[in-house]
Amino acid sequence: MTSLVKPYHKQVKILLIAVLMAVAFRSLGISIIDMGLPSFVLSLAGSLTSYGIIIGIFSITQSIFQFPYAFATDRFGRRKIVIIGITIYIIGTFLCFFAQDIFQLIIYRAIQGIGAFTSILQAIIGDIFEKEQHGKGMGYYSLAMNIGYFGGIFIGGYISSYLGFRNIFSISGFLISLIAIFLIIALKDKNNPNVMSSNHERSNMSFNLNNIKILFKNNQFKFSVTLNCVRWFLFGGIVVYLIWVLQVQFLLDEIQTSYILIGIVALYVFFVFFSSRVIDKQGSRKMMIIGQSIVIIFGIPFFIDILIYNIIIFVVLCAIIGIGIALFDPAGNTLLLEIIEDINPELKGSGIGFNNAIGFFFGALAPMIFSVIGEINILAPFYLIIALMILSVIISYKCVNRCY
Repeated sequence: MTSLVKPYHKQVKILLIAVLMAVAFRSLGISIIDMGLPSFVLSLAGSLTSYGIIIGIFSITQSIFQFPYAFATDRFGRRKIVIIGITIYIIGTFLCFFAQDIFQLIIYRAIQGIGAFTSILQAIIGDIFEKEQHGKGMGYYSLAMNIGYFGGIFIGGYISSYLGFRNIFSISGFLISLIAIFLIIALKDKNNPNVMSSNHERSNMSFNLNNIKILFKNNQFKFSVTLNCVRWFLFGGIVVYLIWVLQVQFLLDEIQTSYILIGIVALYVFFVFFSSRVIDKQGSRKMMIIGQSIVIIFGIPFFIDILIYNIIIFVVLCAIIGIGIALFDPAGNTLLLEIIEDINPELKGSGIGFNNAIGFFFGALAPMIFSVIGEINILAPFYLIIALMILSVIISYKCVNRCY
């Protein structure tokens, strides 16, 4: 693995495995929860709107705590902050298991979201890989995240159906607890070449408003953050809304829903991997435009109601749209890292933290907005997806520098 930072080759290999496993297990737990959550919400006399709030509040608290986490990780090192974040996440997850009404479930999901350690893991990936290999690094990150989500879809339906929907939280908490032990052992700030909290020059570059001002003086950073907000919005809303539609609109059970989602996510993961392999050669801008165009073209049939209410057509179109978003996914992360490196490589923690804070916020809004407009028209969220992709392809084509 020659792309790793060479002076820390052996230690960083172990760290990379630990970080990717943490990313995968976190996504695994999230998708296990997603598969059983509609049944959990309905059992508490909830609705599509309350379902959206329960999904969204998790991301809202993540977005709020991205700033303090980003500040702390740049100043005090990755390891200490990861431990704090994972601990809070685990506590919130187990509390959800005991929720007795919708209000309690919303509060406990908010606590779970406070353990916002995702950006720390992403920053470590950025530390490990050199600039010219960031596409590969972000590809590994996206691949681990999506493989974990795929695994959760596979077992989540069975857990909810056979063990009870409450156990989506207990099992998720147990899995995160296991990987937390491995990650804490593997992660030492001394084996992270870009995290030296004792270094005076490094501490001067800690996360603060001045760093954000530096980044926002660059128009390419603004465009990159905007595109990533669209990507976060889509990722935050489309899958959880699809689960609700399949289970409530098409009356499929959790296991049937998992079979369909397994196929869709399998295609998604494959094309994330494909995209990550060609980004460094083709450029992140080009891959984004291709993915965005696919979503727009195959989103048009959603305006023809009679076709979409056929479940086979509906699933096929959703799968192709997923392919388009998959090509967009690692390209967005890669573009962000490339731009931050060009501005100041010491600002990765701050830049990624800010991007994720804004991204989590838009990801939190997505299920809430999807749920509200979905109550009016079940297909309305898909109209919104097409509109956002048209906007993003215009930004990618007209505004993003062609050298990326």
